[in-house]
Amino acid sequence: MRQVAAAAERLLASRPPLAALREWLDNLAHHGMTKAGLGEALYTATTTHEGLAAETHEPVIGALRLLLEANEAAGTVRPGLDPDDVLLITEFLWRIDPTSDWRTRASRMLDLLVEGLRVGADQLISCRGSR
Repeated sequence: MRQVAAAAERLLASRPPLAALREWLDNLAHHGMTKAGLGEALYTATTTHEGLAAETHEPVIGALRLLLEANEAAGTVRPGLDPDDVLLITEFLWRIDPTSDWRTRASRMLDLLVEGLRVGADQLISCRGSR
């Protein structure tokens, strides 16, 4: 998970903030689905912040915070998003059957998530544009 977390800075350096966030979420989904038990560990970390799960939580939350702040500054997501809330929302990823076509389903669901994060950003952009 440290590799997934570390990718946030690299992605932000090479992509627009929203593309970086979306690719980072894809990486999170891939790691969660291909590493046995990782999804459950992230869920436990998000809800209890205990033990080894807590060690996974901090780098992931830091990376997500960085991505959300970059997007907020760019006006591509609504302001004030809590990275813990966004990570908790991603719990749907760990409920997808890993023996199914999980990549396609995860991609569709992540598209919905990112669109939801964007709701309200248009108002922010229009307010900034009127200054």
